[in-house]
Amino acid sequence: MKLTHNQLAALAWVARTGSLTAAGNALGRTQPALSAQLKMLADAAGAPVISRHRHGVTLTSAGNELLAYAESCMRALEGAQQAVTRMRGLETGKLNVLASTSVAVYMLPSALAEFHARYPAVEIRVTRHNAEEAMRALERGLGDVALVRGSPAAMTDGFAPNFVVQNLLEDETVLAVTPDHPLARRKEVSPSDLDGLSIVSREATSATQALVQRAVTKAGIRLKMVFQTVGVEALKEAVLQGFGAGFLSRLAIRREVEAGALKAIRIRAPELKQHITIAYPEPGQCPPAVPIFVDIMRELNRKNGQTKTLTRHAPRVTTAQ
Repeated sequence: MKLTHNQLAALAWVARTGSLTAAGNALGRTQPALSAQLKMLADAAGAPVISRHRHGVTLTSAGNELLAYAESCMRALEGAQQAVTRMRGLETGKLNVLASTSVAVYMLPSALAEFHARYPAVEIRVTRHNAEEAMRALERGLGDVALVRGSPAAMTDGFAPNFVVQNLLEDETVLAVTPDHPLARRKEVSPSDLDGLSIVSREATSATQALVQRAVTKAGIRLKMVFQTVGVEALKEAVLQGFGAGFLSRLAIRREVEAGALKAIRIRAPELKQHITIAYPEPGQCPPAVPIFVDIMRELNRKNGQTKTLTRHAPRVTTAQ
C-alpha cells in the first residue's frame, strides 16, 4: 500500500503531542479523520503504529521505526512553507527585468534603487532587449517584466494573450541645445524652423535617428550635419561641447535639463513621440516581486508627472486609472 504525507504527518504530530486530539487540532482534522490516517498507515506497515493508554498515546516499535521518515517529511513541508512565506514577503527571490538600452540607463536605476532599498535580499538582473525580443523572452519565461520602447498595440500583436501590457509613459525626441544656442529661448519649434540647422547626428542605424529622418523628409527640410557619433551619451556630450544641436530623448537629458546645462525644445512632429511600455505576466502567473516593482515604477512616474497608463488585458486595450 502506498504511503501518503497525510499519514506520516499524523504519526509525527501524535509523537510530538502524545494526544490524538492535540495532533488533530495541529493538523486541522477531526480525531476520527486522524485515526483513519493512522489505521491506513498501520495497514501499510502490517502492524499497529500507536498504542492507546489512559495517559494518552505512544508509538509502537513499528511507529518508532517510521517516525524518522515522518519527521523528515514534516521538516520538508515546513521548510517549503517557510520558503513560500519568504518569497511572498520578498525576503528572497529574483527579479529579471528586460529593458531597452535607454530605459535601462535613464529610467530603471532610480526604480531599482528604491526596490533594492525595500527588498535587499532579492537578486536583480537587467538584460537588454528591443520590444519584440522582450515579449518573446517573456513568453519563454526568460524574464519577469519588460520595459521597452514601443506601443502596447505593437507589443501585443501576435504574442500570447496572458500578459498585462501598459503604456507607462510618453517620451519624445526633442531638440537639445546649450543655453547660449540661438534657439535656447524657444519652448517649441516646427520642423520648418530647423531648415539649415547645424546638428550633431547619431549613427544611421539608430532608431531615434530614423524617426528624425522621417520627420525631416516629411517637412521637406535639410539639416547641416557637423558631427556624427555613436550612442546617446556621445551625442549628448557633443552637444554640451558646443558642436551643435542634437535630437535626443527627453528622458535621456532630464538630468542635464534640470541642472540647466541643456535646454529641451519640443518639436511639433507627432512621429517623434514614443511610448515607454511595461509588460508582465498576469497576476498569479508572475513572481511576487513583479507587482511590487510595477507599483514602484508607477509611483516614481507619478512623482515626475509622467504617468499615462493604457492597460491591455488581452484581447483589448483599455484605460486604467
